[in-house]
Amino acid sequence: MKILILLFACFNVNFSYNFLIFSPLFGHSHTTFFAKIADTLSEAGHNVTFFTPTIIRKFSKINYVKHTKHVIHLEPSEKLERYGNQMEDVDISRFWTDDSSMAEMFPMIKLFNEMFAEQAFVLGQNLDVLDELKEMKFDVMIFERFAECAYPLLEYLEIETFIPSSSLLFDPNLLISIGEPRIPSTVPLPMSKFTDKMTMTERLLNAIAVPIFHSLLPTHEFKSFRPPYQAIDIQKMEHLSSFILSNSNPYIDYPRPTLEKNVQIGGISVDVENLKIHKVNEEWDRILDMRQKTILVSFGSVMLSKDMPVENKKILAKTMKQFPEVTFIWKYEFNDTDLFASETENIHFSSWVPQTALLADRRLTAFFTHAGLGSVNEVSYLGKPSIMCPIFADQMRNAKMLARHNGSIEISKYDLGNGEKIEKTLRTILFDDSYRLSAEKLAHQLANQPVKPKELLLRHAEFAAQFGRLPSLDPYSRQLSFVEYFLIDVAAILIFSSLLIVVVLFQIIKRLINFLPVTVDSRKVKTN
Repeated sequence: MKILILLFACFNVNFSYNFLIFSPLFGHSHTTFFAKIADTLSEAGHNVTFFTPTIIRKFSKINYVKHTKHVIHLEPSEKLERYGNQMEDVDISRFWTDDSSMAEMFPMIKLFNEMFAEQAFVLGQNLDVLDELKEMKFDVMIFERFAECAYPLLEYLEIETFIPSSSLLFDPNLLISIGEPRIPSTVPLPMSKFTDKMTMTERLLNAIAVPIFHSLLPTHEFKSFRPPYQAIDIQKMEHLSSFILSNSNPYIDYPRPTLEKNVQIGGISVDVENLKIHKVNEEWDRILDMRQKTILVSFGSVMLSKDMPVENKKILAKTMKQFPEVTFIWKYEFNDTDLFASETENIHFSSWVPQTALLADRRLTAFFTHAGLGSVNEVSYLGKPSIMCPIFADQMRNAKMLARHNGSIEISKYDLGNGEKIEKTLRTILFDDSYRLSAEKLAHQLANQPVKPKELLLRHAEFAAQFGRLPSLDPYSRQLSFVEYFLIDVAAILIFSSLLIVVVLFQIIKRLINFLPVTVDSRKVKTN
């Protein structure tokens, strides 16, 4: 028995790899996604280092990883901390009433770029920390592609195998770099308001948005941390990646062509089996038992309910009062509920809710939410009908994406002041069983998908660690020009050849007609 145990121990040692997960602390959902990647690899027996430099200080107080023991923080510079404060000071609440077009998001994206340029400078000033990391000889580095400061770190640590990733559905710039076809006619961008059925104007906007953003955003040059401090060409590096990870799921998202290199692990953060085992505590158990039906109302951790226009809050509370047989659990962050809901007894306000645990409970009837990607994945995997009210950013696309599965209803944020429409929507989601059945069907599909996200991550991460770069997955189409890729030169030759044939045939027929004998009507011939 001792010999067997020793053999198994040796087997685990031989087949465990060193992974570095790089995730600067600038966004809660971003770090949550990468922490789950780290924990999944740690649970599988690999050596994982979670390198998470601080940008926004409040996130450094949160323990994002559960199973990963080796976590490295890094203090920000004064300038980087100012950028972090600017991120927190951005008036997101205005999107409760303002439009959230891609143009409106431009200043925030510009701030991100400047912030990551400063993060690269901070990394370059802490080479002692990087030297310790370098000694660990990592097999693979996984990082948020959006945080381009990862590339000089990757170069300095001399990690050959890397997997750039996106905590969004996909990163269009990353797809372009690896040569994956982007179909702007039917696949809306992550920040788009469109569906897969677009008008000509929408197709035009969806096609030109990426190059326009490229031309308008200032480009930051990232240099090596070593002499002679050469510039790093990120786009030329990205195609060398073994794989890329994206937070999308083909059974939820719009269908689109993908490369084998693109590994879709959307839903990896939803541990359905674990949620079914762990029940809610006594307080929430009592709340769920109060009435026959229960709806969870939450607009996430970025868009706060307290910032919603007061008139909208009053109308929501008044409409909820019309359903005395329903308990509404409303995630609300401020103690001013007496101003708009003092007479509504069936609302339970709480500054924090165990969202996934509630969604996993059979007593929860539906979910009223903002359509953040995390919430969309959770409600999809846990099979609850939902009302999606997108506020800004990728939420518009997410809401439309889920609604096509017939288990959710999308409403506009501008409808929150329309009591009649809110009442009708609530009544539909509560009493029309077709939404419940569709939501449960989607959850059943996700539970039985051929390869689950966790297994996809492990198999591809381990494959990359074992075999390194995979040039066989690099399509030659990536090197073709626009004219070659879309066969414009071939089409031009075919059109020219067709026209030439038509002209030649026309000339031949014309000449043949001229050579035909002319018949003369003898009756019309005059003789002298």
